[in-house]
Amino acid sequence: MNTRNKVRVFVFVKSIAMSLLMLAVCCQSAEELKSEQYFVEGYQLYTTNCSNCHQVDGKGMLNLYPPISGSQTLSDKALLACIIKNGMRDTILVNGRKFSRPMPPNAKLSDIEVAEIVTYVTVKWGKDSIYTKIEAVRSSLANCKKY
Repeated sequence: MNTRNKVRVFVFVKSIAMSLLMLAVCCQSAEELKSEQYFVEGYQLYTTNCSNCHQVDGKGMLNLYPPISGSQTLSDKALLACIIKNGMRDTILVNGRKFSRPMPPNAKLSDIEVAEIVTYVTVKWGKDSIYTKIEAVRSSLANCKKY
């Protein structure tokens, strides 16, 4: 096959792939698209702000930093939002192990960014399948206790 035909095949395959991608996106509901958007943004924010201690795989770091994967905290989005934004000073029990190292606050994160991180960790390591709404995070953050 000569170069001109290779280019034609490549362009043809690329156009089919783009058409299939557009068809897949068009068939998703607004909720599914929002869930995917929050998950992807949450992944990036988690990687930047959380993975240094909690690790990329969510398993924490030895006895220093608790795992997120398998944590009961994943079932309490309000608590999770408060911890992400305000940090934590208390001892926490995760998977039968105590962790006492303080977690610094992430005061610079906006409410939407907290919602995206909560979405990422609860979908990735929890049993959730939809995004965490910003209104729920705002309500949680307005009612945070000191941890």
